[in-house]
Amino acid sequence: MQTSKENREIVIVGAGVIGLTCGYQLALKGYKNVIIISKDFPTTGLRKAEYTSSKSGAHFRPFPSRNSDQYRDSRYTRSTYNYFKRLAVEHPESSVKFMKGIDYLEYPDPLYMKLGKGYHEGVDDFKLIPKKKLPRNVVFGATYKTWCMNSPVYLEFLQNELDMKYGYKFIFKNVPSLSIIAETYPHALIINATGMGLQYDGSYDPSCYQIRGQTLLVRPPLNNKYERCTVTYQMANGEWSFVIPRPLSGGVIIGGTKVVNGKNPNPDPVETKNLIENAKKRFPELLLGSKNEFEIRRVNVGFRPARRGGAKVKKSVVAGTTIIDCYGFAGSGMEMSWGAAEKVVSLLENDEAFQRSKL
Repeated sequence: MQTSKENREIVIVGAGVIGLTCGYQLALKGYKNVIIISKDFPTTGLRKAEYTSSKSGAHFRPFPSRNSDQYRDSRYTRSTYNYFKRLAVEHPESSVKFMKGIDYLEYPDPLYMKLGKGYHEGVDDFKLIPKKKLPRNVVFGATYKTWCMNSPVYLEFLQNELDMKYGYKFIFKNVPSLSIIAETYPHALIINATGMGLQYDGSYDPSCYQIRGQTLLVRPPLNNKYERCTVTYQMANGEWSFVIPRPLSGGVIIGGTKVVNGKNPNPDPVETKNLIENAKKRFPELLLGSKNEFEIRRVNVGFRPARRGGAKVKKSVVAGTTIIDCYGFAGSGMEMSWGAAEKVVSLLENDEAFQRSKL
C-alpha cells in the first residue's frame, strides 16, 4: 500500500536552481509523485539567456540589508550557507566548495562600514581588513568564509539526483499559464518556480523585472590564488569587478554587469571590453601568455529575475488550485535556493486542504 506522501501529486513549474532545489527537498522528505515541467533544463538551457541559473558565478557574497525585504531574504541565504557546509562534504561531486571570500569597496558606504543588519550575522570567520592592508583606492574591506560552485555542474547534480536516484518525471514543455497545469493535473499542488512569476491566467507578476548580466568565463593559469578565494570589488563609478572560481576545473568567472530591464540576449562587445579592462587592473594574476591577456572561453549573458518587494515565497489558492509561489530572486537564486525551498516545503506540509485531499 502506498504511503500518503507517495499519493500526493505535486507539479513544479520551472527547472532553474529554485525549481530543482524544491524538488530535491521534496525527494529528501519522501515525496514520490513529483513532476517538473520546464521549457529548459540544465543541459538545454546552458546557452540561453533566459535560463539564468547556469550563468551564475556562483558564490555567496553577504551584503547589509537596505530594507526589511532584503533582511527577510538574507535569512534564506543563511539557511543555504549552513546546508552547503554539509553538501560540500557529503557530495563533493556537487561542486560546492568552501573558501575565503573578500569584499572591497572603492567608495564609502555607511551600511558596510557600520556592519549593517544582515551583513555579517551567521557568516563564519568574518573579519574587517585593516586600512593599512587594503589595496590602493579601496576604503573598506572584509574577509569571510564562503562557498563557490560550478553552477552548470551543480544544476546537473540536482537533476541527476532527482532523475536517477528518486525517479522524478521531467517534462520539456513551454507552459503558457498555470491554469493549463491545473487543468492537466486537476488534483495537484503547483510550485511556481518560473523566475519572473508566471500567473494562473498566463500573465506575469507585474512586480517582476529582469536585470541583464554579462560575465566572462576564462581559463586561469595553473596554481593561481583564485582557486582558493573569491574577490568582489564595488567600484566608485557604480560598476562591479569580481572573480569567482568554478570548482572541478570549471575555470574562473570574471564579472560583471547589471543592466535593469536589459533585453539583449547576445554578448555586448563594449561590455566585454569594459569587463576586461576592469579585471586587468584588479586581477592581473589571471592573465595568460606572451600577450598578457585573459583566455576567454565563453561570454555569458543571463537575465536575473528580480522583483520589487524581494523574492515571493507565498501560498495561495486560485480557482480551487493550491499554488506556492517561489520566484523573483534577482542575482541571488543560488544563495537563497535552499532556504527558499525549505519555506516552500513548510508551506506545503502545513496546507491542510492539500493534506486532506491526499490522505
